[in-house]
Amino acid sequence: MARKLFGMIEAGARGLVDEEEDVNGSSESAESPAPSRMLSTTRLSDGLLSLQANSIRDLDPSTIIQSGARDRIDLKADGIKELAKSIREHGQHVPVLVRPLTGHIDRYEIVYGRRRLAAIRLLGGDMTVKAIVRKMGDEEAIVAQGHENNLRLDPSHIEKSLFAAELRQKKFSNDIIMEALNVDRFAISKMVKLIDDIPEELIDMIGPAHDIGRRPWRELGDLVISGKIDAVAIARVALERSDKEATSSERFRIIHQALRQEVLAAMQRKNAALQQLVHGPTRRLVGERGPGPAFEFKTGRRALSLSFRTSDNPEFGGWLERNIDKVVSDLHDRWMREGKEE
Repeated sequence: MARKLFGMIEAGARGLVDEEEDVNGSSESAESPAPSRMLSTTRLSDGLLSLQANSIRDLDPSTIIQSGARDRIDLKADGIKELAKSIREHGQHVPVLVRPLTGHIDRYEIVYGRRRLAAIRLLGGDMTVKAIVRKMGDEEAIVAQGHENNLRLDPSHIEKSLFAAELRQKKFSNDIIMEALNVDRFAISKMVKLIDDIPEELIDMIGPAHDIGRRPWRELGDLVISGKIDAVAIARVALERSDKEATSSERFRIIHQALRQEVLAAMQRKNAALQQLVHGPTRRLVGERGPGPAFEFKTGRRALSLSFRTSDNPEFGGWLERNIDKVVSDLHDRWMREGKEE
């Protein structure tokens, strides 16, 4: 590639020299360059631009913005500190890839290499970032980002899921997402569903959890959407009670166990309440001593019902039908005020 580019530059330079000789020996005005000279200048410019685009440059980290789709969770974790230490001692061996930021001079957007960029920023000082600058479209950048991640440090399942969900939110096609992550359409749907089910706050508490695969994460998602618990609050308490030095995968296991126990406890409380409510099929009349109609109250292990003969009091029956939602809501509010245990 470099030999070809230098050949283009050399050919362009020869064209300029030859043209200058022709111009000096002709009667044309020097103010009107010949077409061949314009072509040679263009070839030289294109060659220089191509060489620059494929060369490694030293950039100020402050000129690179962290935009694009999120594909990493641990940009502030211990792994970044370890990478920063390695770069300080041995240097940056692998360049990042950036693309020029549209509408800005000497400003770039990271395509891949976010961890390396974060590590160099952590080092501070006059450290520069070795980067390949390449003009790329959005789809090309996304595919390059996904491929590089898979080749260098395989992202965890939750990181891939975050990446897929963000690409879907940004309206990238399934074909682009599949190519970037090297997965099929069905896998993408499951990844996006996982991110829909698990709050981002809970994911950030856990981190990338590289040892945790798809099935445990799916189990965690099912616990969260069970509707029986406040998953974020329970996870926060569980982590406060655990080892402060727990790894990301250990934090996942701590939170998974805490949520599982709480869901089981909630189910046990519900079953206990049902047992207290229903000891067996019963049937009795209620309200027969009042001014209104007598209701037949039936209870069973699966349901309870309250009914009366509308022919005995049709006006009340019509009113109850129109206001049943409010009546039930008022009864529930009264139960809440008087206490669930009563």
